[in-house]
Amino acid sequence: MTVLYVCTGNVCRSPMAELLFRAWASQHADVVVSSAGTQALVGQAMDLSSASALGQLGIDPSRHRARQFEPWMAADADLVLTAERAHRDLVMTEVPRAFRRTFTMKEFARITRHVRPGRPRDVIAEAAQLRAIDGAVPEDDDNMPDPYGGLVTQAKSIAQQVTDTVFATIGALGMWPPAHPVAPPVVNVPAPVRRPRPRPRQG
Repeated sequence: MTVLYVCTGNVCRSPMAELLFRAWASQHADVVVSSAGTQALVGQAMDLSSASALGQLGIDPSRHRARQFEPWMAADADLVLTAERAHRDLVMTEVPRAFRRTFTMKEFARITRHVRPGRPRDVIAEAAQLRAIDGAVPEDDDNMPDPYGGLVTQAKSIAQQVTDTVFATIGALGMWPPAHPVAPPVVNVPAPVRRPRPRPRQG
């Protein structure tokens, strides 16, 4: 199995997903995971905020270097997962035969809730058949926001979204190690401050 993650610069969302997948999937899983960017900042390390968010999850992103997406990458991949619909559509346009194995990260995680357990390639094939099962979905529900150049708190929020999709993908493909968590790790994002409501006056 080969899984390819695609975003824009290959310094935030797709490397987050790549490194999280590698860290959590079973060491015995027959899978190769990589990432690329449609407008990659070739040779650059991960965005500092995104790298920090991964570091707080215990993952070392220091070896990552961005690379440019090339059509052959999608042609060779069994599953292509993109950060946004725009990336998905670009992959499908450049590699039409990859249509049935190309989804956004959120789209695949959502669809596989309806897919029966099975071999990874069978799961992907069934997901393609069920692509419209949830009807019309707002574009924002399928897109992963880009935290590039933002604050660490923003990167943590995106890391949580990536975490959720990677967790769902590994589970759908049956690639968990023998002992795995029952829920994805929670990224510590500060909660909004709630002000107490004034009590009604007596009398």
